[in-house]
Amino acid sequence: MSTEMKINAELIKRLREERGWSQEHLAAVSGLSARTIQRLEADGKASHESRLALASAFGVEPSVLGAAQANVDPLTSKPANPASALQAWLEHPSWRWFFVMLAAWFIYQAGRAAGEAWYYIMH
Repeated sequence: MSTEMKINAELIKRLREERGWSQEHLAAVSGLSARTIQRLEADGKASHESRLALASAFGVEPSVLGAAQANVDPLTSKPANPASALQAWLEHPSWRWFFVMLAAWFIYQAGRAAGEAWYYIMH
């Protein structure tokens, strides 16, 4: 039985580069060999121990380093595609409340304006 699991190789490389680390530096920080880091970034296969060492080195939960999900940034859990991000933002439930409150405000303002007009007509 293989103890290797898929990890997000692109994320490993992105996290390393965001910190300005070389593969050798990441190897030293994580306690892994430079060859292991090269292999992880190339094929995205890691042992459970390697995954834990990388998570510790980057200061993230080990589950974050899992295999990439389609169109999701693993660090933020938000869609990676900008079009998908806009769609997810517009589908958020808070928008419904915003539009309900906006409609209520417009109705209130219309009623207030009508009331003022009625007052001036009658007086």
